[in-house]
Amino acid sequence: MISGFKNENDLLLSLNNKMFKDLNSNLKSLIMFIHKTQPNSIINCFKIGGEFKTDLTIRVDNKQCNLSIKKGTGNSVHQEKVDDFIEYLGKNFEPNNSVFDNIKHFIWGDGTINGNGKIENRLSAVQYSKIFPEKTASIQRYFDKHKDNLIRRFVIDGVSSKHTVDFLYYGSSEMGKCVYSNDLLSFLNKSNSKGAISVGKLTFQAWNRNINGGVKSEHKRGQIQLKWGSLKEDIQSFLI
Repeated sequence: MISGFKNENDLLLSLNNKMFKDLNSNLKSLIMFIHKTQPNSIINCFKIGGEFKTDLTIRVDNKQCNLSIKKGTGNSVHQEKVDDFIEYLGKNFEPNNSVFDNIKHFIWGDGTINGNGKIENRLSAVQYSKIFPEKTASIQRYFDKHKDNLIRRFVIDGVSSKHTVDFLYYGSSEMGKCVYSNDLLSFLNKSNSKGAISVGKLTFQAWNRNINGGVKSEHKRGQIQLKWGSLKEDIQSFLI
């Protein structure tokens, strides 16, 4: 199975500087979906990526669309440092230092809010939820109040709100499905994931608590991660 980065590059090469007539049937369907009419000019496609949610931008006939590209299963859709996330919450929603400390306590998972706890005190998400159910519940209540805006940040806008996503494309150059971002937001909001803490269909978790204290994974601690574990199945059912 090819990586996400190679998949994006394959799509880029298959679209950039091509005429519509030269595309395969799948990519013709993609261009018709986002452009609505058959273009007459050369298709331009370029990569964005990095900290932005947009992976590829397609420009044709003076119209530009931003796409988030996904493939495979168990997709991570967002990562950022927990302190940066807390700063975002404080600036955009009602400040709640108790909840904010609980979020940090949950993400570090070592009994502290700064990651300075002992390695032997580090807990998995399942262990944490059993030992600290009230802390977990307080985070869930806060996220439920701001679910719409949080989903938008995690999937569409990203940290900087630049290059916001117009469409999510799931698949490769040979086969795929495309979804409007606004339809995607509505879908993600309808139900909850089965994770310890959910933001709609997304699971809020630590990127890596590094429970065993391995040197190679220590830098991954203290970061939030949002996973869409059922992305593949959801995209298929969503489009039926």
